Amino acid sequence: MLRIWTIAAAALAVMLPAKSAAKADAALSAFSKGHFKGARTSISGPAQYKRPLVVRSLIVPAGTEWELCSGLTYTGCRQVKGTVPSMIMTVRSARPVAAVLPAIAPIVAVGTHVAVGPHSGPSLRGMASEYFVAPDERGNRVEVTPGTAEAMSRRASEFCRARGWRSSQHGRLQTAAGKVYLADVLCVDR
Repeated sequence: MLRIWTIAAAALAVMLPAKSAAKADAALSAFSKGHFKGARTSISGPAQYKRPLVVRSLIVPAGTEWELCSGLTYTGCRQVKGTVPSMIMTVRSARPVAAVLPAIAPIVAVGTHVAVGPHSGPSLRGMASEYFVAPDERGNRVEVTPGTAEAMSRRASEFCRARGWRSSQHGRLQTAAGKVYLADVLCVDR
């Protein structure tokens, strides 16, 4: 499973525009004192600190968002964006927040249906899995009724089987225009 996610993450990095990749690489600057004074620590990617880092001010590069976490394994997180001149937080792990992967076309209400244009965008297909950001059937988003986790799981599995996969490994619900839709579906062979 980890291998599938690693392959998917690598492929997504290739598919994202260069501008997004540049934003994700921008370093966060954390300071040991308020108003950007004291020792400066630059964090350019996911990091874990065995000795806690006490942050009293920080600079987050424009267009990026970061998670600062009190736990060593990215738990107890707080998302930050922009500059924070005065704060206090003990940080044991930090990482940039990934950019949202949008569908190719925006969600548009058309009468009683919600359409996503002619196609919801390309999927990311590997040898043993396929990832769909905004699953669609014949140009319409896949609606989940009722909008429960059980219904989502059942609908995601049906969606995957209709595309030749054995089951779905992951899926989420997205609410748009007052309806609940399938999102972020990972179809797998096992």
